[in-house]
Amino acid sequence: MSLLDVRNLTKSFATGRDLLGRRTGWTHAVKDVSFTLDPGECLAVVGESGAGKSTVGRMVLRLIEPDSGSVEFESEDVLAASSGRMRGLRRGMQMIFQDPHSSLDPRMTVHDAVIEPLVVHTDIDRDTRRRRARELLDKVGIGSRYLGRYPAELSGGQLQRVAIARALTLEPKLIVCDEPVAALDVSVRAQVLNLLRDLQEELGLAYLFVCHDLALIEVIADRVLVMRSGEVVESGTVEQIYRDPAQEYTRRLLDAIPVPVPRTARVV
Repeated sequence: MSLLDVRNLTKSFATGRDLLGRRTGWTHAVKDVSFTLDPGECLAVVGESGAGKSTVGRMVLRLIEPDSGSVEFESEDVLAASSGRMRGLRRGMQMIFQDPHSSLDPRMTVHDAVIEPLVVHTDIDRDTRRRRARELLDKVGIGSRYLGRYPAELSGGQLQRVAIARALTLEPKLIVCDEPVAALDVSVRAQVLNLLRDLQEELGLAYLFVCHDLALIEVIADRVLVMRSGEVVESGTVEQIYRDPAQEYTRRLLDAIPVPVPRTARVV
């Protein structure tokens, strides 16, 4: 049984208003997008800027309400859930945002940022929360010595590791990763990707991995959903997409990957 089942998601946004505040135009951000995601699997949603991939990720978690379609998490209708039930569902579904500088509160210490989900969703005592924060920071390679630090005192790579630890606090089954390494230095990206892959294997996590760079998904994804102008134009396993893309658009995305040797000469 699929962990996540998404059917016919559609979303439009107003592009302008007249003097009376009435909408004068619309843009279709997402059009009739469907996919499934199994436990422990990584599905990459790729495409150029404006393809609608981040909107899909946010609709899955109901951070954006779709115009139509359905989202089922563990066979439960996410879009029909009450606000109280949604709090419970979000324990199993978390998100890692692109920019850790904006996703973490600059006024909160690392400790407070990591344990905040426990404060909101559980009645676990203070000592247990602090122990959990230490364990998670060790797991993501930061170390408990950073517990009292503020975001301004950490590098971008360290901040994203804190954001990953925070996403793991409630032991979710699904994490939506929205361009999680795009804001990081090139030298740090591989480290964070390897961390995400290791955590997936260790904890059995499922990832919905939103990304514009096909060079990255070869490392972490099992299947790929290629989007263009809000629509799915191609889907398949990583091997299928890389070896024999069906669409010219996908071929152009692959051709844009900078590789040191021709793709046909790479050892697979």
